Amino acid sequence: MEPTHIFINGCSFLTFRPRDNIMTHAGLELEKLMGLKRGGHLAGGGRGNRRVSATTKIWCERNPKLAKKCFFLIGITAGSRVDFPTNDGYKRKKFPSLRTTWKTFSPQKNLFTERFYRELFNLGLDFNQLAQYESIEAILSLQYYFKYKKYPYLMYNTLPDPAIENKDVRVLYESVDQRRFYKIESSHFDFIKEKNLIARADDPHPDKEGHVYWAKQLMEFIDANNLRTI
Repeated sequence: MEPTHIFINGCSFLTFRPRDNIMTHAGLELEKLMGLKRGGHLAGGGRGNRRVSATTKIWCERNPKLAKKCFFLIGITAGSRVDFPTNDGYKRKKFPSLRTTWKTFSPQKNLFTERFYRELFNLGLDFNQLAQYESIEAILSLQYYFKYKKYPYLMYNTLPDPAIENKDVRVLYESVDQRRFYKIESSHFDFIKEKNLIARADDPHPDKEGHVYWAKQLMEFIDANNLRTI
């Protein structure tokens, strides 16, 4: 049975940006191209892949009847964003269906996080591997979940991660089902930079055309690989 609805999760590349007068995103454009109704949308700015993975599965378990009707679009963001649950109700009203509230730890966020990561570097942190594992573990977790549930899906990178050099990371990377991952070696960010489809230079996000053109490519990939069903 083909899906009638779409579920979208990811970072700010899958949200509106009113301050830049961008009132669309690639997920919405794909929704229109596929002729689907909105099932769920949990994307938001600044989050990492651990949160994207967890909240997607939580939504599915809470909405099993609707989930069976959905096509899932997942934007994999930068692995340098490390999510953690909070006990302070942070931005609870933004996603009222979720009981867990989250924040994201990034090394460049402020002086405190820079000091924290500096201490980890002193202990031998390989930051590139940290980012790669955060992304790949989330991808594989969702991949196996969707296949187990028989939910049709497509993933792609919204933001890039460092090039893989470690053989352990490489073996996990190669287990990603690239038939359902659009251009795994690239990202939406790379595309808009190359084509100069950026809304604002000091905070590069897609302009309207950057969302529309990317969604068209996703649609072509879905049709070429018969991804509406699983």
